[in-house]
Amino acid sequence: MKRSTKQKISCVECGAPMTVRVGPHKYLEGINVVLQGIETRDCTECGEQEVVIPKIEELHRVIARAIAKRPGNLTPREIRFLRSWLGYSSADFARVLGVTPETVSRWESQRQPQQMAKPAERLLRVLARVAEPNRDYDLESLLLSDTEKPSKSPLRFAQAKEGWALSLAS
Repeated sequence: MKRSTKQKISCVECGAPMTVRVGPHKYLEGINVVLQGIETRDCTECGEQEVVIPKIEELHRVIARAIAKRPGNLTPREIRFLRSWLGYSSADFARVLGVTPETVSRWESQRQPQQMAKPAERLLRVLARVAEPNRDYDLESLLLSDTEKPSKSPLRFAQAKEGWALSLAS
């Protein structure tokens, strides 16, 4: 790591000067992610360490999409990262995939992991590559198809300024 003392930064814990370094930083070690060019600050007195990671939401999006494209089976930590990044609790994720919460727990287990079924893994990879994280989702409406009878009404579309849109007229 390159060392730099040009910046004078004080520790938030004890007020002592911090040493600033820029270089690689192990991030998400269980998934083996290393960030390049990251600023790390170390307190010379109390040992406090700060890591400066800009645009963290964008970083997580890039990591999620890279994991989804990586060949081979997803590891338990990758499954957990993707599920969390997508914004699902393990119970809601289980409901979306049509499995039990215990199954999700076994997929994410570090001790005795159970491999995801191929269709579930493919769906998770697709979601990670094309979906935006659900920060505000209505799980009940998402799962409505599980309990409601199929609608006999046709879906009607009409041309709009921006292209095709669902028509509200019947």
